[in-house]
Parts: sequence; structure tokens; C-alpha cells
Amino acid sequence: MAKLVKILLFVMLLSSMALSQNNSFGSLVTDRTEPIEFNSERLIFNQEKNLAELFDEVKITQGKTTLSADYVKAIYSKDSSLETVHAKGNIKLKSDQDIAQADEAIYSLSNNSISLTGNAKLIQGKNNIMANQILINTKTGLTQLLGSVKTIISPSIN
Repeated sequence: MAKLVKILLFVMLLSSMALSQNNSFGSLVTDRTEPIEFNSERLIFNQEKNLAELFDEVKITQGKTTLSADYVKAIYSKDSSLETVHAKGNIKLKSDQDIAQADEAIYSLSNNSISLTGNAKLIQGKNNIMANQILINTKTGLTQLLGSVKTIISPSIN
């Protein structure tokens, strides 16, 4: 049993090293100062509730970060600052060289957090981590993987 625990800890350490080389997910931290571009087939904007809903072929770009999904609900503060992005269906978040995929994602800009659920997957180069839920702190780079975690790490060849 102790040997199994040591192996699990080693795999977790390797996973952490593989996905946290730059201490955060892609370029999210630096991209936050860039303009945001929203594209979709349909947009419903509710100024009274401070939210926008985007449908079909949604693509949101900010700097080197792109979010694509079937549906996105963007929630704004009263001063029009983007607070939360809730995406559903065929989610792909690409930030610089890092990629996250899931069935559902919630990105809280005020909490510096991303929650990915349903077939959640992180990809960095040839390394992959899959889990039921992945939580990313975009400021610190801390990544938590919960439920049925599977890690695939490709050896680097020099």
C-alpha cells in the first residue's frame, strides 16, 4: 500500500511540473489588459441584468487567449467590467500554448478561477491530464484535479 501511495504522489508531482511550467494557465494573466472580441451566430444582451448570452459557434478572444463553445453567458458588473464567463458545450480554451477542454466551464475573473467539468482535459504539448473536474487558479497556477484522474506524460527527448 505504501508503494502505491508513493507512485501516486510521484505521478501527481510530474503532472504538476508538466502543467505548471509557467506558473499559470497560458497567458490569461497578461491577456486581461487586452481588448475582448466576441463572435457568435446570435447574441442576446440584457442591460438590465448585466449579462450577454452568445449562441452557436461562440468565439471569444482576448490577447493570446481564445474560448470557443456552443453557448456562453457573460456576466458584467454595473461598471461594465466582465466578471464571470459561463460556457457550455464543446468548450475549448486555448491560452498561449496551453489548452483546456470540457463540457462546461466557469471562468470567474474576480476570483481568478476556472472550473472545468464533464470530460475535463488539460493539454500542454504532448502531456494530458483528464479528470471529472479541473480547478485552475489563474493567478497562482495552482491546479486541482478531482475524480477519475488520468495523467499521460510524454518523455522529452533531447
